[in-house]
Amino acid sequence: MKLIFLFLLSWFLATAPMSFAQGVGGPRSAVVVDGIPLFYLQPVDRFTALERTQFANNLLSEALSNEKVITFDVRNDSNTSATSISLNNNYLLTVTANDVLPNFSLSQQAKQWQNVLETAVAKAKKERNSQYVLQRTMWIFIAIGTIILLRFLVAIVARIAKWETGIFTNIVFGSAWVAIAIASSEWFPVLRSIRYQILSPFSQPQWLLFLGGLGCSFVFSHYAPALLRFAIKKLDIQSAENIYLAIIEPSDRLVQFSVLSILIAWSLTLVEPLVPVVYNLLKPIASLVVVACLYLLSTKLSSRYLRTYGFKFGGKFNPSSDDAILVFETVLNIFIFIVALVTFARSVNFDLIGLVASLGLVGLAVAFAAQKVLEQLIATLVLYLDRPFVTGDYIRLPAGELGKVESIGLRSTKIRSLGTGTIIVMPNSILVSVEIENVTLAKKIMVLLYMDFPSVLGEREYALVQQVIMEKTAFLSGIDANSTNIAIADGSGKRLRVSLAILGSQDNAIEVRKRLLELASVQIAKSLSVHGIVFAMENPTVYVQSPATI
Repeated sequence: MKLIFLFLLSWFLATAPMSFAQGVGGPRSAVVVDGIPLFYLQPVDRFTALERTQFANNLLSEALSNEKVITFDVRNDSNTSATSISLNNNYLLTVTANDVLPNFSLSQQAKQWQNVLETAVAKAKKERNSQYVLQRTMWIFIAIGTIILLRFLVAIVARIAKWETGIFTNIVFGSAWVAIAIASSEWFPVLRSIRYQILSPFSQPQWLLFLGGLGCSFVFSHYAPALLRFAIKKLDIQSAENIYLAIIEPSDRLVQFSVLSILIAWSLTLVEPLVPVVYNLLKPIASLVVVACLYLLSTKLSSRYLRTYGFKFGGKFNPSSDDAILVFETVLNIFIFIVALVTFARSVNFDLIGLVASLGLVGLAVAFAAQKVLEQLIATLVLYLDRPFVTGDYIRLPAGELGKVESIGLRSTKIRSLGTGTIIVMPNSILVSVEIENVTLAKKIMVLLYMDFPSVLGEREYALVQQVIMEKTAFLSGIDANSTNIAIADGSGKRLRVSLAILGSQDNAIEVRKRLLELASVQIAKSLSVHGIVFAMENPTVYVQSPATI
């Protein structure tokens, strides 16, 4: 039902403004006196409708600002057969065939417009009379004073009678203020002109299309995750649905916001001809929001996919592939950032590639002049990015010297020798090109699993349990198969202790391997249940960190 409602609402929002815009009658523009549209002009060969009305409106405004008598005449040029209207014997506008209403001739249309103009000018002259302005101003002030007095009296009565002024009171007084605002904008020519200038652009078809597109943007983005899941279900592919649940569903809100930003950025292009200045101000902001949302969504989805499926798939081919996958994830995120940066630069017409190329030529000349210095700085940058060791780590140098890293500078690294206590200064360019043994990162965590069986295991069952455990943990990357030990934990013969060793160089890699070990425990339980062997496992599993031997 939600999808049906979405379709119907999107169809209405998209087609209704378009059909209304098509029925407007083209890009017409109004002749206005003091914020009141009198009649509409159509475009001609050399002039647009807006240019024609701007010329006429400027002449009318200038005439009304002077305290002179204003007269209108209809003129028929026998040479050109053109019918025009003059203002105080000066040309005002021409009545063309496009402007004439059905069943009207050029002269009849001109006469009608002359009467409309004379009536509007007479009203404008009246509203500029000082007595009229004073009378309407007094009425406005009386209304404002009445509302303030009534509000004050209601507050006093409510306090005496201990009443609570609810939402009804706020609606009544709010409506009164709105009525005063409407009356003021209708009585005073200046306010009426301001009101027309604010509201008139929204009568253009482009505004209707923009508002329709904006409404569709919010509706479609709200249901975007549901539509995506619905499409995946229709494909009837179980793996695709599992990928959606594991990878995309946790980022549903980000998917909605990304779709919303894309659709709003597209909707803004519809009002570019109407308000180009505003569009040029909002375009970079909209582009930045779109690129930022897509960058965040891409990095989250790729990282979640690699961490969910990459470790499991890579472990089948190479037990030590976790670190490589983490490095690949970092490289992929950097690549996505570069693509996002170039995309944003192109959207705002900034030649980022040309700038980088020009800087590359300058950098090449500088590199020849300072090759050694750059080599040291680049080596330092590699050490900070790759982080083979950090300050405080114990490392073994190629010559067999064991020491503690004291500091990593811009040019060199200071290492305190454990044998002599002296400081060894090693250039960073040498450290990045030789084999360094980091003793501190040789972490080894012992995992103890206790399996309780309902009855004593026979030799056959015991051998089967050993076989299943070895098979299910063999494919896990970072598990030292030589350290795996399975033994009876007590004299009852119903409890087994399984000890495994998790190897890793980084905390996040070890956490991933712990998670994979938990999944392997589930697979062990399923495999043994097929043979009629059930067990219970203590929770939580015991993790014991084993220190590295120096």
